[in-house]
Amino acid sequence: MTPANRVMTMSQPCETSQSAELSDVDDLLRAVVADGFTVYLCGGADRPEAIVATYAWEQHVDYVVIKDAHDVTAARSRHRGDWDVFTAATVVWSYQGHARWALRAILDLPPPEHPDAPRAEYPAPASLRVDPAHLAEIAVRVPRPGLVARRAMRLRMAAWK
Repeated sequence: MTPANRVMTMSQPCETSQSAELSDVDDLLRAVVADGFTVYLCGGADRPEAIVATYAWEQHVDYVVIKDAHDVTAARSRHRGDWDVFTAATVVWSYQGHARWALRAILDLPPPEHPDAPRAEYPAPASLRVDPAHLAEIAVRVPRPGLVARRAMRLRMAAWK
C-alpha cells in the first residue's frame, strides 16, 4: 500500500482553463523540453493521446505523463536495466495534479544525489500508466545536443546553494 505522505497530489477541482493559464503550461512544457527531456508522443505525432517525457540520471529516471492539462503525473524511479517508462512498477517520488503544478514539481525536483532527494520506493500510481492502445504508434523527440547536461548542471547548482 502506498504511504499517503509519500504521494503528493493536487485534488482541488480545476476551473475552466484561461488563456493565461494555458500559456503558463505551454511555457512549462517548453522548459521541460529545454531541460533535456526526451518526449514520447503516444498515439502519433499529429494528435497524441498522451505525452510522456523522460530524463535519465545515472541511477534514476525523472518522467512525466500528460493525459490532459488536469491529469498529469510526474515521477522519479530507479533506473534498472529492464526499466520501461510505460510499465514502471515503483517510484521514489510522484506528484499528480494539474499540469502547471506537476511540471513545476518535476522541474524543481532535486538531483538524485542531493541529501533531500527522495529515496524510498513505493508502488507507482496508476496514473502513470498509458493506455496500451496509445502505444501502438509513438513518435519520439530527442533533446538537442547539450540540453541533457543542462538539467543536471542547473539542478545541482540550485540544490547545493
